[in-house]
Amino acid sequence: MKEDVLQMIETLRRFDRQWARAEGWVIVGVLILMVLVAGFAAGVRNLTRFDIAWASALLNDMDWADSLLRKGTLWLAFVGGSLATYHRKHIIIDPVLRLAPARAKYTMLAISSIIAGVITIALTYSFSSAVYLNLTERPVEYELLSDEGKSMHVCDASDKQLAALEDFSKPSGFCVFRAALGGIGVPAETPGAAFQLIVPIMFFVMAIRLLGQGIGHMATLAGGSEAIARAEEAERLATEAQAQSFHKEDPPKL
Repeated sequence: MKEDVLQMIETLRRFDRQWARAEGWVIVGVLILMVLVAGFAAGVRNLTRFDIAWASALLNDMDWADSLLRKGTLWLAFVGGSLATYHRKHIIIDPVLRLAPARAKYTMLAISSIIAGVITIALTYSFSSAVYLNLTERPVEYELLSDEGKSMHVCDASDKQLAALEDFSKPSGFCVFRAALGGIGVPAETPGAAFQLIVPIMFFVMAIRLLGQGIGHMATLAGGSEAIARAEEAERLATEAQAQSFHKEDPPKL
């Protein structure tokens, strides 16, 4: 029975490592996209100073760039926060933990991690409700009337219905994403609201990680002096490895 529990814990740890690796790639991808969009928009804006017609028209068509950069910042903040929780780099009262005895240290870590996890679950529920309201709000520009006179989303309209509209192009990419979210029961009326889903998702991930860390600290305490000594040694080795990596990245002194 004990071996089954240990195997399950190790499986969860491997999954968490893979998830954290995926979060790192998401941060890199979002950051690169933001740099490219911001750089391209700045270049086009500079060209408009020379009264270039196509640059002015392109700049008007890029009104989505500012919204994308704002949503990208939101993604970086919450995915980065989740990654910080994985590496245990979130805010902690470090001097107290350094001065406290080992058993008292892991007791404080266990209690604080469990409490933080419970609070984060409450935040997950709160922000999920707020995001759901935003997801179900349909602005006028995404709404039209069907042949029966009923309100409908532009993504649900047929090509014939859309052809009757002037100066309108169907947001095909968002419509595909909206259909995918609808398949799992998540409504999404606008792209901006869909981007906000990252908030409750990352809060949930952080809550699970904090609770897992708290349970891990409790297991260390239950293991007695030997388990605490092993945990202290593992933490010391991790700190030394991190310090060595920082020294390797330092630029050469002139």
